[in-house]
Amino acid sequence: MSVENLMITTFSQVFKKYLYGELVIGQLAHVDFKSAINKGEEINVIMPGSVTMSDHAGGDLADAETAGSTIVKVKIDKGKSVHFKIEDAKKKQIENAPTLEQKVDLAKDYAMDAVKQFAASVDKAYGNLYARAGISLSNSGSAYTVSATNIKDIFAYQKAKFERGDGKGHTAWVDGEMLAIIPPEMQFFLTKISDFVGTESGVKNATKGYVGELGGWKILCSNNIASPSSNVYMPLFGQKGKTLAGGVQDDFKLIDYIPDKSFDTHYKGKGVFGVGAPRADIFGTAMVSTTMTIGS
Repeated sequence: MSVENLMITTFSQVFKKYLYGELVIGQLAHVDFKSAINKGEEINVIMPGSVTMSDHAGGDLADAETAGSTIVKVKIDKGKSVHFKIEDAKKKQIENAPTLEQKVDLAKDYAMDAVKQFAASVDKAYGNLYARAGISLSNSGSAYTVSATNIKDIFAYQKAKFERGDGKGHTAWVDGEMLAIIPPEMQFFLTKISDFVGTESGVKNATKGYVGELGGWKILCSNNIASPSSNVYMPLFGQKGKTLAGGVQDDFKLIDYIPDKSFDTHYKGKGVFGVGAPRADIFGTAMVSTTMTIGS
């Protein structure tokens, strides 16, 4: 296999294999990976469904209902591109690697860097959907100043709202499936309270961004949480895989070429995506401000 084909194949396979695992805020989303989508298109994302439970007085059951599901239309309105070259010396290094595995490892570095950047872009788009939140917490429209004293109250408030549900047996709270996505500045205060069970306490979780648990919330940390103003952040709360919706091109296709007056191989490619916030009943946020201080 030529170095050019190796780069293109590796890039495609790495993109498909690792992109979802690099998402943090995107873990709140049901993400559909689509082939052959273009910027400007609108796609249907089918969200996880639900069923209705009725009283039963005996005898035959009523006709079966169609299990509820939500089809969310997501506009593919964002795109990212790469355009880079590999110098002839690097190309020869890949060519001369003694095994195919080592060749792939050298090519994989380029792909993984692109995957991480693309995932961060998707996460940032999700993070900026805070304005559509269904369960919003603020201090009369202003930010609460986070402290080691009140941070537990923020998580407890959101839990209570999610547990209330619709009063008909449906609750927005599902044990083990609730995610809170916070900025690093809030994590600073979590480490100061005894109820917080952090990863350093022996809790094992391979999820990207995972930092610990508090009050039933699995807490992830992300740099891509929306910040409407300096030191003000909008942490997100919701159900894993059900709160947000997204459509992502499943193959970041590359092409190679060598331009005039160059011996170096150039590569270019592009990927597109779109995000949406369909489930206001299981989507929460808070407006918080943070000022980190170190005690003497």
